[in-house]
Amino acid sequence: MLAFYMMLIDDEQNKSKFEQLYYEYRDRMMYVALSVLHNNEDAEDAVHNAFIGIAKNMDSIGEVDSVQTLSYVLKATKNTAINMLGKNKRYEAVDIENFDVVSDDDFFASLDVKERYDEVVNAIVNLDEKYKDVLFYHYVSDMPVSKVAELLGRKVSTVKQQLVRGKKLLIESLGANENDE
Repeated sequence: MLAFYMMLIDDEQNKSKFEQLYYEYRDRMMYVALSVLHNNEDAEDAVHNAFIGIAKNMDSIGEVDSVQTLSYVLKATKNTAINMLGKNKRYEAVDIENFDVVSDDDFFASLDVKERYDEVVNAIVNLDEKYKDVLFYHYVSDMPVSKVAELLGRKVSTVKQQLVRGKKLLIESLGANENDE
């Protein structure tokens, strides 16, 4: 797959930088995509699409091991995965052979949990940028506060405060969505 991405890049220096970036960040990118999409195949597609976008914009990438590059790569992956989530809205298929094992209550409960999770992720996406990134990285990508602060170039205390305020806005947003129905 790396050879495919390399064809999109003209400059030899950028090819070398992209190869470093590919091996350094692909696992983290997969983790971010999987945390949004909950499906290996879709997550692989999201990472692939993110790499295509990154390869086309290699001139905007500085040092491979910088926090800015990490932030750029993870945001590109997250945004690609969220866009796919909105387009696909897939639910896990029920295994027909074991259909009688899954009770109706369990089946509808699992659909409700998946639907509620998607609703929360969509609500996070609609928040102001400073809260959206903090909530997404901390809760959806399961990053510790210190890592989120480093990634976003903010103080730990700032990230903690944005988490508190973001959660409050998220609860209000989800409450407003329930009242609309």
